[in-house]
Amino acid sequence: MFQMDDGSRLFSWLIVIALLFLAMFFAAAETAFSSVSRTRLRVRAEKKERRAILAVYVTDHFDLAITTMLICTNIIHLAAASLVTTNVTRIWGVSAVTVSTLITTLVVFFFGEMLPKSIARKYCETLSLRIAPIMRPLMIILRPAAALLSFIGEKLTARSAGEPEAAVTEDELYDIIEDMTEDGILDEKQGELISSALQFGDVTVESILTSRMDVDGIDINMSQDEILKIIRGNNHSRLPVYEGTIDHIIGILQIKKYLRAYIRLGKAVSIKPLLDEPYFVHQSTKIDDLLPIMSKRKLNIAVVTDNYGGTLGIVTVEDILEELVGEIWDEDDHVIENIVALPDGTYSVNAEEHLIDVLDELDVRYNEEQEAEIGNKLMSELAYESFTEIPKENDSFAAYGLEITVQKMVQNRILRFLVKKTAPDAPQTNGGSEQ
Repeated sequence: MFQMDDGSRLFSWLIVIALLFLAMFFAAAETAFSSVSRTRLRVRAEKKERRAILAVYVTDHFDLAITTMLICTNIIHLAAASLVTTNVTRIWGVSAVTVSTLITTLVVFFFGEMLPKSIARKYCETLSLRIAPIMRPLMIILRPAAALLSFIGEKLTARSAGEPEAAVTEDELYDIIEDMTEDGILDEKQGELISSALQFGDVTVESILTSRMDVDGIDINMSQDEILKIIRGNNHSRLPVYEGTIDHIIGILQIKKYLRAYIRLGKAVSIKPLLDEPYFVHQSTKIDDLLPIMSKRKLNIAVVTDNYGGTLGIVTVEDILEELVGEIWDEDDHVIENIVALPDGTYSVNAEEHLIDVLDELDVRYNEEQEAEIGNKLMSELAYESFTEIPKENDSFAAYGLEITVQKMVQNRILRFLVKKTAPDAPQTNGGSEQ
């Protein structure tokens, strides 16, 4: 009789261990199918991979799958807790049940939940493909129970209108685009275009404007010869006209309209009657809000103002469209290479280049927190933030795994940097040291 009881207890403990492994299985399954890229699974399913086809079925019926996993997990946890309680009571008595419950909870939490979910998150695609052949039959068997539980849940929540959930989050969209580009479904240019469209709504005019330092303008009090000299010196179709300083823009002059009047009259032309009314926007205006306004009003130029009402620069429809589709060149444009590789391993970088583009071009890694911190920051912005005073040529600082040296300046404005990688695998955070 003693041998039989001893063998029965051993068998009971073996069942507990088996239940723990089953708990690990379903915890891993839940995390694997919730984390895996559905796009990558569909690509493999299109290649007629049997496991991928089953995995796609599970992800397409994820509500049923998650209910099935919850049913199995709860049954396993209850069964394991009951067996442990029974065995402990038989061996040590009722007084040991509290301690055994605490130990069981910790073991189930770590080995049955935390550990398998951590592993599944890292190897979600591999595990999804291996688990799918087991999950689909379980989903079919437990479909009636799952349907009943779903029906009860829907009835209980029917009276409370919850917040609408996005079918796909923005981060998931970026992941989908990246996966489709890697798998060859989209080429690199198509992927960049779609990503630009997603980012379009977050860009402000401040990050794409032409600085007031680079704006060619006409003073209303200039002589005819001075006006003609400015017109001959640039290839713009429109120029802002100011009175006194660039901070007091009074209109936009269409060069074609002015030249027609000049040729027709054959003498000095008063430009004031020819001016179009200027349109002013604040530096924080989003370009996706500005574009439809400029299109509706048939505007080509908007004047960007700062917090004090001064002129920060100008922005054109072309500037906005370039943010979406990339640089638009014509035969009169002067091509400026933003990032130029030099023979000594350094790079000459335009000060108006975005920091994120420089990091990508130089293959310097950064994490999500750093990416959010960088945003649309320009190289020049990073420099002025890093120095305690206006820098001079050859001054340098370190940030984001780069050693950045001021290469060229005009007055107090930085034009180009010399950039060198210092830590390609472990980028520093912002706040390098000034030399």
